[in-house]
Amino acid sequence: MSIASLSGTIVILLLSTFITKLASKIGKKELSVIGCIISAASFITLFIIHTHNVWIWIALIIIATIGTSMFNMVIWAITDVIDESEVQNGVRQDGTIYSVYSFARKLGQACSSGLAGVLLSIVGYTTATAFDPKVIDGIYNVTCLMPAAGMTLLLLALIFLYPLNKKRVEANAAKLREIRAAKEQQ
Repeated sequence: MSIASLSGTIVILLLSTFITKLASKIGKKELSVIGCIISAASFITLFIIHTHNVWIWIALIIIATIGTSMFNMVIWAITDVIDESEVQNGVRQDGTIYSVYSFARKLGQACSSGLAGVLLSIVGYTTATAFDPKVIDGIYNVTCLMPAAGMTLLLLALIFLYPLNKKRVEANAAKLREIRAAKEQQ
């Protein structure tokens, strides 16, 4: 097991002890925004300092992993989207919404894998150039800038496109309780 895998596992285990309570207190969207900021800032810092010190690299990657994990651990808030849809449309569509979410996630994972290969080609990576300083710098830059860009885009999407903040999620839950209570009384 690599240090990265081990540290990622440790981060997730530690976060899992309190992330649910934290999300309940401040909101899933809000927690995701904080995670995106932490992760993007860590990757941008790595890019700016362009460190050759492995311990600084590991420390900043662990910080980035904390931010990314905060998002990943609450992304399963798909039930909030299902609740929003039910409030808006009057119909609960668990299967449809979850399948669209699952498809989009798989599509994103596939595209990111393909993008990694394209970016390695762009920086000039081949087996013959693997240790060329220019290629190594290119890989370093891609390793920092792509996650930073991704987390920044995610942050912007959460802020400007995703409407389900803590207040709205709680309002939806209250509305659905009212609807269900009214149906039980019929």
